[in-house]
Amino acid sequence: MFYRFGHWLLNALLLVIVNVLLMIHHYPITLIVLVDLIFIACGVLLAYHFGSTRQHTINLIDTLLISLRQGDYALRAVHAKDRQLHSTVEHVNALAQTMQADQRALAEHSDLLKQIIEKIDCALIVFDSQKVAFANSYAERTFLDCYKDDVSGWFQSLQAERKQGKVSVMLSGVEHAFLLEHDSCYIANKPHTLLVLKQLDSILYQQEKDALQRFVRILSHEINNTLAPIGTVARSLTKRLNGDIDIDRFSSGLALINERASYLKSFMGNYASLAKLPPAHKQIVALNEFCAQLQSIYPQLKIESTADLLGFFDTSQIKQVLCHLINNAHEACTPSPEVTLNITVGADKLVFSVTDTGPGFSNLNEAAEAFYTTKADGNGIGLMLSRIIIENHSGQLKLGNNPSGGAKVSFCVERGGD
Repeated sequence: MFYRFGHWLLNALLLVIVNVLLMIHHYPITLIVLVDLIFIACGVLLAYHFGSTRQHTINLIDTLLISLRQGDYALRAVHAKDRQLHSTVEHVNALAQTMQADQRALAEHSDLLKQIIEKIDCALIVFDSQKVAFANSYAERTFLDCYKDDVSGWFQSLQAERKQGKVSVMLSGVEHAFLLEHDSCYIANKPHTLLVLKQLDSILYQQEKDALQRFVRILSHEINNTLAPIGTVARSLTKRLNGDIDIDRFSSGLALINERASYLKSFMGNYASLAKLPPAHKQIVALNEFCAQLQSIYPQLKIESTADLLGFFDTSQIKQVLCHLINNAHEACTPSPEVTLNITVGADKLVFSVTDTGPGFSNLNEAAEAFYTTKADGNGIGLMLSRIIIENHSGQLKLGNNPSGGAKVSFCVERGGD
């Protein structure tokens, strides 16, 4: 507006100067009027052209802004002839380009998120107090008949039956267990509830199936490794029955068969011990007497313990665990490393730590797995049995390496009363 006022003021001043000059030189009045009319006509034409150009540019900007508001980011404005609005048009075009790129990225991310939600093995439902805003295909296949009439009421009934985060749902006449989790979220600035249901019995079934398959593989491997040499020796001895009998060969063959049969019996007995492990019969134990019993079994064992400590645990089971850990430490390398048993007090717990000066664990991740062993004649059952015993004492078996070298295995048991 100021620019237009200044423009017209300058034109008026110029017209006055021209008129004064013409009058000083005594030009005819008609000529002066004619010059004024031409000057005014040119000014009007220039003003009209300037105004129409600017209005056209403003209309372009309006159109582009309306398109952006409606979500159409593909439209662009042409370069403005009005130099003052040229920068504005360029900025609006750049904004449209940025919003178009953001819209494309948002669509790609939304599509990816939708694919992920459809692939996850659980039901996901988003709803408000009136209706379901979103449900993945798992939820629709499994729970549509449950929530289609009243999703809020169904959710409240699940909440009322929830125990330790778990609920039971009848599906096709069969009761299934689900893990229930929920949280709040917003859609279009309106509060919603996000409900996630994960079927537990299918997870447990898969875990049991995997454990059974692994057990069968290990059992099959050990039995085949035992029966193969027995069969070979038996066939060899059978062939020699028709010829001269070599007593030494027969004795060594029968000894091999006996050794393999004894190993298989021991192997199956160890596996059976996992299932037959009795519950822990805890009692007050004097650590001095307990350590003395261990010292009699392992005279070279170094024991570090505070005097007059009392523990509350099953003596035979904890002794079994310690014997297994000490034997493993002695068998870690040749010559046998120095093994130390350290017993310390922590809050209401007693911490048992077995350390050695051997090579330590070369693969801690695998060492923590069930049935894992590095021994040629091992089966990995001893460490697994030890882990189960400690868990039955409300503890946890921890495997690690000492910074100075050697392995360290520790666990906690309850401390006895004073």
